[in-house]
Amino acid sequence: MRIVGPIVVLLAFAGLVMAAQPAAGDWEGVITVGEIKLRLALHVTESGKGLNATFDSIDQNAMGMPVDKIEFKDQQLTFELASIQAVYTGTLNKAGTTITGSWKQIGQSFPVNFQKKTSTKK
Repeated sequence: MRIVGPIVVLLAFAGLVMAAQPAAGDWEGVITVGEIKLRLALHVTESGKGLNATFDSIDQNAMGMPVDKIEFKDQQLTFELASIQAVYTGTLNKAGTTITGSWKQIGQSFPVNFQKKTSTKK
């Protein structure tokens, strides 16, 4: 019976690992405004206090902008960048690879889909 304790702890730890936030990771997308296409990146990390994120508008060389609010609930991701008056709301697909949504900024709305970036490390 002494083995039961370590097994229970191991199973509890495995459950925590498997419950990792599906929104965490690096995401890439493109926003089209008229004839202009801008590459975007969202970098989401998980902490004991919830999600944190930074945002890049790559083609505008605006890197590491802090995301003021970010929430992931019921497959819905919402984040806000107060400094540029922007809000994004999207839905994560079942595979956890694509967020399909809408970017709203200064009274305008644009479709933006983010793809989860896969690690290329070997």
